[in-house]
Amino acid sequence: MCFKIIKIYLSGEPDKSNLEERQNFNTDVIVLMEEEDDDGNNTVKLVKYVASFFTYTNLFDLRARHIKTGEYLNGKYFYAKNMVLIDDCSLSNIEDVIHQMIEEGEFKEAFLKI
Repeated sequence: MCFKIIKIYLSGEPDKSNLEERQNFNTDVIVLMEEEDDDGNNTVKLVKYVASFFTYTNLFDLRARHIKTGEYLNGKYFYAKNMVLIDDCSLSNIEDVIHQMIEEGEFKEAFLKI
């Protein structure tokens, strides 16, 4: 199956010049892409996929907050559907990860078709 990324949308984006913010952030990511249809007629359709990207640092900060607030059994666990862990939530880094996931065949395992 052939994928062509049309656009990547982020629900929020950290300040590009602020390394600390890029490394402590989370955002939902929507990927709009063209895919060959499975109908065998070589038709192409537009499809959207979504995943939530969290930095490793952000997870530690969320846990600390949940311990204080009592959420997630006082920080004993955390759950997010279609979660991808990343070191830096900049758009360029997210784009690199998405391209790598497509290349490695992991994209459809991590992203939910919407």
